[in-house]
Amino acid sequence: MTDAPGRPLAHNRPLSSPTLQYITDTNVYVAAANDAAFRERFEGFIRANGPLVVSAVVVAEVLLGIADVTQHAAAVQALIAGTTVAAPETTDWTRAARAVVRLGGEAVTKSRSFWNDALLAAQCARIGATRVTHNLPDFRRLRPVLGIRAAAPFP
Repeated sequence: MTDAPGRPLAHNRPLSSPTLQYITDTNVYVAAANDAAFRERFEGFIRANGPLVVSAVVVAEVLLGIADVTQHAAAVQALIAGTTVAAPETTDWTRAARAVVRLGGEAVTKSRSFWNDALLAAQCARIGATRVTHNLPDFRRLRPVLGIRAAAPFP
């Protein structure tokens, strides 16, 4: 996303910024890439509420959706422009696993996507961030076991 052709949005600050409060789900980035009006709203949200934390899980999910690996570096650059990627910590992985087990284990994980949602929810809970997503049902399922805050675009 850019302010002008080829220039990244100037909103993002490094992860050390005390104003971090949102992690955006992969589906929001995909919607912004495919819908100009949505992208404009997303960019306005970022300017008003940034920087966004970019989870390494989201980066991986975005890259899985780009078949042309020669485009991966550019996609990563666009995602992390002005900020850094936050990787889940060991505690996020273990809390996510416990949450999935408490919800019913493999019987409730419809896909790899739900596991990623659990991991992202644990990461958000740990850092106190709100997850911005089009997939509120999965995050509502995870809220009682992880204490996650989730909102539809754009809170």
